[in-house]
Parts: sequence; structure tokens; C-alpha cells
Amino acid sequence: MSDARTLPSHSVGFHTSGLAESRLLAIAPSLIVIAAVTFNAGLAIVNTNVAALSPSIVMLVEGLLTVTAVGVALLRWRSGMAPLIVVMSLLFLFGVVRAISTGEVQPKYIRDVMIIPVFLLLGMASSERYLTRTVLVVHTLVFAVFLIEAFLPDIHSALFNIQDYYIKTRGTRADQFYNTNSDLFISATRPNERYFPFVTDMRMSSIFLEPVSLGNYCTIIVAFMVSCFRRLGWPATIYLALTTILMLMGCDGRLAVLASLIIIAAALLTPFLPPYSAIIYLPLAALTLFSVAGAAGLKSGTDDFKGRLAGTVELVHRFDLSDFLGLSNQYVESTVDSGLAYLMVTQSLPGLILLWMFIAWHVSEETTEQVRFTHALCLYLTLSMLVSYALLTIKTAALLWFIQGTLQAGAEDRRDQVPQNKGG
Repeated sequence: MSDARTLPSHSVGFHTSGLAESRLLAIAPSLIVIAAVTFNAGLAIVNTNVAALSPSIVMLVEGLLTVTAVGVALLRWRSGMAPLIVVMSLLFLFGVVRAISTGEVQPKYIRDVMIIPVFLLLGMASSERYLTRTVLVVHTLVFAVFLIEAFLPDIHSALFNIQDYYIKTRGTRADQFYNTNSDLFISATRPNERYFPFVTDMRMSSIFLEPVSLGNYCTIIVAFMVSCFRRLGWPATIYLALTTILMLMGCDGRLAVLASLIIIAAALLTPFLPPYSAIIYLPLAALTLFSVAGAAGLKSGTDDFKGRLAGTVELVHRFDLSDFLGLSNQYVESTVDSGLAYLMVTQSLPGLILLWMFIAWHVSEETTEQVRFTHALCLYLTLSMLVSYALLTIKTAALLWFIQGTLQAGAEDRRDQVPQNKGG
């Protein structure tokens, strides 16, 4: 027999190079997700300390990450990816139709929902053995920057200068910030009381630069933790739990705390619910909201959970047919505090329904992990959509859909590994 030791030197080099390329391709999905979570923080550092950036630079980097994610996924093709390609094509096609109808090209509207199939693809291109490590690496980065922000705020401000970054790259005006003398994000110094009154410092945001995004990230980690605690083991579970609690308090995430508590409670019940029952959450929440908003005395105008719920109801009541069909721009700017309304006017009501059906039904529920995470994901999306469209940012959405895709692919891999009966 011959092995690498008996092959010519050029053959050994080729063999080693092939192994290195295979290894790099295997970990590429994890690297892309880490980059998607952190790139805005990196650009903020560049903007503050190297050279002023423009919105086009942010869009270019995000576009490159998205294209790279799709390319890596295609290089690691599996049959289960085909429906996701169909979904991507349909989302792009509707975006083109919408642009023609409104006479306005807005790539953002396509990008917002394209994140879902793209990072599901990337998760399916990864391997379950990298999932826990990827989450722990991301979480450690987030928590490390959180500690710097909490204990060395001047250094955090000197690194990121969040206010200037958003003015330069998002078109935000200085007078939109509660505290124009602060270097932090708009809502970092909101004037009303904190959810955790015993914490008196500014609302923290870590590498996400926005407190709301840090809260959404914490909710995603809670969903992963209660779904996958067996694969995590107790040391990692305790680490994630304690650090996530600290960050929830630090970001003053009102919705994040509520969503996390609901997800934890639901995790006890979801393995016993009927298959694919997670689909009920969004329609049930929307039906309840629009049925009882008046009786409950919800009034818009206040920057709290009740005020945003009322704002969603009042806004949707003003929609006409073109808005429900996603062919009008008249209310787009008014939907910043309602993901539900935003998705209606940018993707259409039928499009939102089909997208939700895909999210809840195009999943495998063969394992308890898959069942728990799908229910947690749908609960998180439902609660978030009622009061914000921050759930659509790549900073948090990339990790969410990557986890879901990896869990889905894991079940498929285990099925493929079952020995087949051989004929005698």
C-alpha cells in the first residue's frame, strides 16, 4: 500500500492543499456569520478612527457578505436547499414588480427579507459540530465589548462614536438624538424611566451599536439556550445564561425580557404541541391585537409597548388596497415601529402570509431541539413584528437564521447516515 509518505512531494503538497481548502470551506459559514454580526462595529471603528464612511460603503459590505454566503452555500449544495432558492427568486421577483409599480427602486426592501433564505442556506451549508462553537465565539465577542462599554465607556465611545457613524452612514440627523452631546445611539439615553430602575447608566449596545439590537440578540441566545441546552452542557449553558441576563439589564430591553420569559415558559410545552403548530402565533397575535385594541384602551403616541401596539392598529386601519398589495410607498416611513405594517407595505399582505407559512412549515420537527427552536423563533418574530422592524437587521437576523438552518441540516445528515439494508 502507498500513503502520503511514499507519494511524490508534489502529490503530498496537493493533498495537503486540498485538505486545507476543505477545512476552510467547512468553517466558512461560521466565519461569514461572525462577520455579519460584527461588521457594523468594524465600520464604526473605521469611520471614527480612519476615514469617514458613506451609506454606500455599508451597503457594499453587506452586499458582499450576502453574495459570499450564497456562494459558500452553493459550494456545499444539498438537495434541501432547492426550496430556499425558489423563495429567494420569488422575493426578488416581487421586489422588481414593486419597483416597476411604484417607480422607485429600493434594494433595501428586497434585502430585508432576503436575509431569511440566505442565512438559512448558510446554516444548511454548515455542520452541527460548528454550531455551538460559532454561537460561543459570537457571544464572547458581544459580552467582551459590553464589558468595555460598561466599565470603560470613554474607550468604547472613542472606538465607535456611534452617533457620528449613524449620521454619516444612515442619514440620521443630530437633532433626532435625545442627547446631542452623547456619542451613543438615539435611544441610548431615552428620557423615560428604565425598565430596570436600579440600573442608572446609559443603555448598552455592545457591538450592535443599538440597544434594541442587543436586546434582540439576547432573545435569540435565550431561544438557542433553551432549545439546545443538552448539546451545550451545563458550563456553557450557565455562561450564556448569566452573561445574557447582565446584557438584558444593561440594554434595558423591555420587549427582549418579555419575549425571553415567554420563550422559556413555552420551551416546557412546545415538545407536546401538535406538529407545526408554531404557525398560529402571528395570526393569533394579530387577530387578538386588532380585536381588543379599542376595548383595551390602547393609545398611540407613547414610546412604549402599548403605544406601539396602538400605532400598528391605527396605521393598518389607514391602509388601502395598494398598501395591502405592497405597491405603495405612502406609509413606509411611518412603519418604523411596526414590523407587521412594514412587511405588509414592502412585501404585500399575501407575501407576508406566504413568508410566514414558509418560516413555520418548511421545517423539520424530528428532534426536540428543532421543535423548541422553531417555536421560539416564531414567538420572537411575532412579538418583535408588533412593535418594530429591527428584527430584519443582518446584525441579529444572520445568527438567528443560521442557527435554524444548521439545526435543520443536522437532522438531514443524521437521516443520510442511517445504514441502508444491502441485498444479499
